[in-house]
Formats: sequence, structure tokens, C-alpha cells
Amino acid sequence: MINQKFLYNKLPYIIFSVLSLFSMCLIFNNNVWFDEAYTLSLIRHNYAEVIEILKTDMHPPLYFISLKFFCDIFGYSIIVTKIFSMLGYTATLLIGCTVIKKHFKTEVSIIYMLTVGAIPMSLYFSVQQRAYSWCIFFVMLCFIEALLYIESMKMKHCILFVIAGLLSAYNHIYALIAVAVIFAFVNIYIFIKKRNHIMTILLCDFLTVIGYSLWILPLLDQTKSASDKFWLTEIEPLSVQVFINGVVASAAILAKKTNRKLPVVFAVVSVLGVQVIGLSVTVFIRPLYIARYSVVILGIFAILIAFGVKNTSSMFKRIICVLLCVLNIYSFISSVRFEYDDSMSRFLNRFSEKLSVSDTFIYCDSSFGIISYYYPDNRHLCTYNQAWFAAFSNIECIEKDSITKETNPDDTLWFVKNTSTKTPKCIKNNYECDLIDSFKCDFNTFEVYSLKPR
Repeated sequence: MINQKFLYNKLPYIIFSVLSLFSMCLIFNNNVWFDEAYTLSLIRHNYAEVIEILKTDMHPPLYFISLKFFCDIFGYSIIVTKIFSMLGYTATLLIGCTVIKKHFKTEVSIIYMLTVGAIPMSLYFSVQQRAYSWCIFFVMLCFIEALLYIESMKMKHCILFVIAGLLSAYNHIYALIAVAVIFAFVNIYIFIKKRNHIMTILLCDFLTVIGYSLWILPLLDQTKSASDKFWLTEIEPLSVQVFINGVVASAAILAKKTNRKLPVVFAVVSVLGVQVIGLSVTVFIRPLYIARYSVVILGIFAILIAFGVKNTSSMFKRIICVLLCVLNIYSFISSVRFEYDDSMSRFLNRFSEKLSVSDTFIYCDSSFGIISYYYPDNRHLCTYNQAWFAAFSNIECIEKDSITKETNPDDTLWFVKNTSTKTPKCIKNNYECDLIDSFKCDFNTFEVYSLKPR
């Protein structure tokens, strides 16, 4: 008979393997949306150019530089870039069956990993060719090492806390905000509870600022630029809903007196702090925050749930674990259906029969990133310009009124736009638009028109 205690101790590794396999099953597709096309185009530039282009955008460089290095070794393909993101997701799970299992016991480890997998969109971000999966990992590592440091005051946790904080900050601006909240909590806690360690934490603060000094000036320029022309124009309802859900979950956990301890309070502050800052900037300055950015604290939210469930009855824990397993299966099935949606591939098969390499595409929105990725040899004209468009080496940015000058009457012209985008007057006035096809990409639908001069 198999020893039940042995099986229980091995359960975190089984969960880790299954959830990692779920993510791995999602990498074998050729669907790319605009932000991912940006990533794939950017990493084709040399390292110096990557950094210069990122200075004009809202992204720190670590993810893109690391991904480029990874692709230099294993090749430039969608599967390779998705594997890189998947590694960030599996690293987040790995914290559960290593650090968390060691310091907070097996049951916390199990609930943490099941929660990571059950959170809506978790698998979606695990294979996105963006920085999010690695942000989740580094922010979670920063939090857990900060927690272990203020509980034990051991220098190894202090060092890992600072390193993870820096890596987080160099990955994403909202990961930087998450780290700032974590650092603020640690500073306040030490000042109140362990004043004999004040010099140590001040040294950590100093070293972190020095370590991030290479990106402070670009960050200030990016912030100024975003305050003037960031694409978001109003508060995103979903970001408010996510915040409310976080408040409700935190309140429910803190309602139990036994949960009002350092790990839980620290997690609540970290989870809600990022969202409070993001929403406050959006309300009082200008919209700069969407729900997707809160994903950087996904790991901390998972450990908050695990800490909250820890002090409940065995029966309640079993029920929670069963529910989380069901949610993980549902999430996996939904993610498979989403990632392997064949709308894009069916469109490419149909449209490629109509297309010639001499044809020209015209855009008035971000659809240029998608089509220029799939048809790199065609001419692509975009009627607006941003400095970071330099990532797309095959895009020509022109003035709206100069379309007719930039094209010949005999050219075959295709106009591609998001269905939520209005057709500009320069297109309506100069061309007859004939809807030829449409396709879905990520959460958007796009239309393709044939243009004929009037």
C-alpha cells in the first residue's frame, strides 16, 4: 500500500508538472496579435537598437534583451518565444514546490500553485510573447524573499529580495510599482518593529536605486510622453472590477482573526497597493492603468489566498482544492480553444490566393503590426506615426492626405482596420471600399477592404 504521507508530500511536484504541461500545450500555434508582433519585430534589431527603441516606448529593456539572447541561441520562431514566456510561468509555479513548500508547508504550496493556474487569463499570459510571465515570477520572488527577510533577518533573503526587485523593475513599469510597494512595506515594518536593522534596509534602498539608475532618465522621459499621448482615454471598467474583487477577497481573509498576521497583511498591501496607485493615477492625472497590468501581482494574490485558506478546517481546504482543480481544467480548455482559434489561419489561406507580393497595404490603426508580420515582403503604409514604430522595419509612416501621392492608380491596394476603428475621410473620399474578408485576432476583429480610386 502506498504511504499517504509520501503521496501528500509529492503532490506539489505533481501539480507543478501538470500545470506546466498545460502551458506547454499552448505554444504550438501561429497566432500573433499586435503587441506580440511588436515583440517579434523588435528583437530582430541589434541590442543597441532594441534599447534605443524601448526608450521611446513604455517598456524597460530586460525582457526584450533576454528574449533576444534566448532566440540567438535557440532560433527566432514563435514557438521559441512562447517557450521563453512559458519558462517564466513554470518558474512562478516552481516557487510553490520549493521556497513556499520549505518555509510555509505543503498545504500552502498546493493551494498557491492551484490558485496560480486557476486565476482567469493565467495560462493566456503564460504563453504571451510579452514580459508578463517573467514579471509575475520576479515580483513574486521579490515578495516572498522580502517576507522571509523581515521574518528571519537573514542576509541571504535580503540579497535575493533586492536582486528580484531590480529584475522586476527592469521588466515592466507596473512591476516597478509593485516592487516600490514591497520596499515601502519592508522599510516601514523595519522602522517600527526592528529598528536595529534600519541601516541594512537603507543600504538595500540605496543599492536598488543605484542599480536602477541606468533606466531612471528613460523612465522619466517615458512617463512624460505617456502623460501626453498614451493610447488609453478613459477608465477601463475591468480594472475597477478587478480591484473590487481584490478588496472583497482581502476583506474576507482578514475577517478571520487568525489571518491578521504579517504574511497576510503584507500580501494584502502588495496586491491592493499596485491597483490603488494605478487607479489613482488614472482618476486624478490621466488614464494610464488597465486590468492587464495588475497581472504582475498574480503570484502574490495566489499566496494571499493560500495564507487565507491555511487556517481553515480540513474539509474546507479539500473543497477549495477541488474547486481550484475544476477551475484549472476549465481554464485549460478555454485557453486551448482561444489559442488554437483557426480564424487567423483560415483567413491567411483564403487571402494569400488573392495577394501578390507587389500589393500595398494601408492602415489607420494598429492592424499594421499584425499584417506586416504575416506579409513582410509587401509594402505597408501607416497613416500615423509614433517613435517606437521604428521596431517595425517594413512599415512606412505617411501623412493621411498623401496616400494618393504615395501610391499609383494601377497599384492593388488593401485597407485593413479594426472593426472598432472608423474609416478615415482620406480613404472614404479617395477610394471605393469593398469589404473582402475579415478575421479575428486575440480579442479583436479586423476587416480587409479592396481600394479602388474614385
